[in-house]
Amino acid sequence: MATKPSTSYPSWLAQEERKSDRVAVAWQATISSVKFDAETCAIRDITQLGCRIALAHGVSVGTYVTIDLPQTVRLEGWVAWNRGGEIGVDFSHPLPAELFAGIIHRNGDAAANR
Repeated sequence: MATKPSTSYPSWLAQEERKSDRVAVAWQATISSVKFDAETCAIRDITQLGCRIALAHGVSVGTYVTIDLPQTVRLEGWVAWNRGGEIGVDFSHPLPAELFAGIIHRNGDAAANR
């Protein structure tokens, strides 16, 4: 008799599909869209494919946003999720490994900012 593999979650429950390592950061940035004016936000973590941002108001899923890191880089993408003061952004273009490493080096990670 064949046995089913044991899992700790229901088989229908979607699991996180992260395809890139997340780096915890504590960066101040500016976010804007055609739907709202530029405002200050805080990037909490980043990957080559997207980032998690804390900001004062919610942004609708699907909104195209521009994120400016002061004197570093401009990132663009779509809001993928919105949960209580934080949003997830999927970048419109994955960051090349060299650019990603350079952004981390120039801006530091969360440990360096504490």
